[in-house]
Amino acid sequence: MAKDRFLAQGVTGTKRPRGGKPGRAPQRGGKPAAAAAAKSINRRAARGDGSESEDNVGDIGDLEHRYGTDSDEASSSDDDALMETAAEKRLRLAKEYIGKVKAVTEAESGDYDAAQMDRDLIAERLLTDAQERSGRWSRRIASSFVGPAEEAAAGARVLRTGHRLPVTSVAVTPDGRFVYSGSKDGSLIKWQRESGAKLKVFYGQNRAKKRQAPNHRLGHCDHILAIAVSHDSKYVATGGRDRRIHIWSVDSDTHLAVFHQHKDSVTGLAFRRGSNQLYSCSADRMVKLWNIDELGYMDTLFGHQDSATAISTLHREQAVTTGGRDKTVRLWKIADEAQLVFRAGSTTDQHRITKALTESQRDDTTADAAHLPVQGASAAAAALAHADTLRALAAAGVEFTEQCVDCVAMIDEETYVTGGDSGALSLWSMHKKKPVYIYHAAHGVRFGSGSDDGDSTPPKPHWITAVAAVPFTDLFFSASSDGWIRMWQMRPGKTPGFDPVGALPAVGFVNSLAVCELPAADPMASQLDLVLAAAVGQEPRLGRWEKVKARNVVKLFQLSPSPQNKAHT
Repeated sequence: MAKDRFLAQGVTGTKRPRGGKPGRAPQRGGKPAAAAAAKSINRRAARGDGSESEDNVGDIGDLEHRYGTDSDEASSSDDDALMETAAEKRLRLAKEYIGKVKAVTEAESGDYDAAQMDRDLIAERLLTDAQERSGRWSRRIASSFVGPAEEAAAGARVLRTGHRLPVTSVAVTPDGRFVYSGSKDGSLIKWQRESGAKLKVFYGQNRAKKRQAPNHRLGHCDHILAIAVSHDSKYVATGGRDRRIHIWSVDSDTHLAVFHQHKDSVTGLAFRRGSNQLYSCSADRMVKLWNIDELGYMDTLFGHQDSATAISTLHREQAVTTGGRDKTVRLWKIADEAQLVFRAGSTTDQHRITKALTESQRDDTTADAAHLPVQGASAAAAALAHADTLRALAAAGVEFTEQCVDCVAMIDEETYVTGGDSGALSLWSMHKKKPVYIYHAAHGVRFGSGSDDGDSTPPKPHWITAVAAVPFTDLFFSASSDGWIRMWQMRPGKTPGFDPVGALPAVGFVNSLAVCELPAADPMASQLDLVLAAAVGQEPRLGRWEKVKARNVVKLFQLSPSPQNKAHT
């Protein structure tokens, strides 16, 4: 029987001597094992077998020679990425971004000269993006919509076959495809913007059956007071007097979740741009944060001393809320867990107003036209009408004091505008505790007529019920019950302020405004069409203290920039 060579070598190689320490046993063949292995390799090579066996892997030097190069190349790229400084990373990302902008511009605008494209379009796009990231408004578009406002007023679309009670809120999806409206009857309606067709109705629950407990997963069982659409046009959030926030899917028209953490009516909703983070405010004086991707609650913010009535936000992790009758506006810095308090409650100072008005001379040729609420009235005529109103108030010795701040809209990350019951529009900066500019009686004054008893009703201003702004531009809108939605333009330069530039007709209480820039085929276009949606009703959003003769409808205006003004902006 032949001996097993492997077993023989294994036994002799591990044999211990009598001293207890391992040693090397003498080899019987007289030749080392390495020489035997080399001889076997030579025999295989002599037979012409070019394949390597599993045992023939070579020594450590051979392994490094075979596989060391690829690992070094793979690790060199990682080392370069790790050794890249912050400045080099910014430079690399900037070059990649400019390359993408060039590729898109060449694909969409092939007729442009390369030098002109690099000089004008790319520079303008980079400047606009940089200014928007800084959080300050940069685009001047208001002047290009002065003339087209008349055409938009004539071609306005009215969505009238839907709600039975006053429409309280409205929202437009960022892609411009759909419009959502909510009403005091508890119903939510989804509209096709282009055709005005009614696509889906989410009916409110019948409150007549008081014995039966409402199923909050079917929808609202009371007034809907706020609507917001996520920036990716996937989710719709609605809040109402039933203290619930409902989340709906835009694509599938299904109910996703209901939040019941608020203890009173939900009065305002706003999605943070670029994310699905939702902010809500309520009559319980609290502001809450929600993660809609996870359909979960995040945090609660405290500070208001009265019902919070409206909320607005943009890109940064912050929000602005109005506190109703506590006469404060609060900027919530969520990441810093801090808040800034701004004091409202402005008063029409008659001495200051009279001094300012006496310096201006009245033009009799345009005075009569100034008093007419005509859509096409010039800015000068509107200014004269406003001056005449303030003169009449000064002569009567009437002062209006802001007792309630009702609505807010952010123009950029540091500037926002508010409106209240005194009829004044206030412009705020996060660096000042008081308004930097106030436009009193923005929507006019209702002068009372003498009664049979000889008493005259005191003049009352038109309450500012809604404001909306085109983010990072100089254009914003305001509404009341005077029958007009007014357009305002921010003043250029460092002097804060704004001036009226136009008006759109809307008879009734305009309880909500929503404005959206329609996506353009040209990604480098600086002027886009605007869609303005208005929720019009017979009664105000949060009460029934007044009623006007109007229809409960949703009005849609599409504003296109005029070609002659488009070139100058």
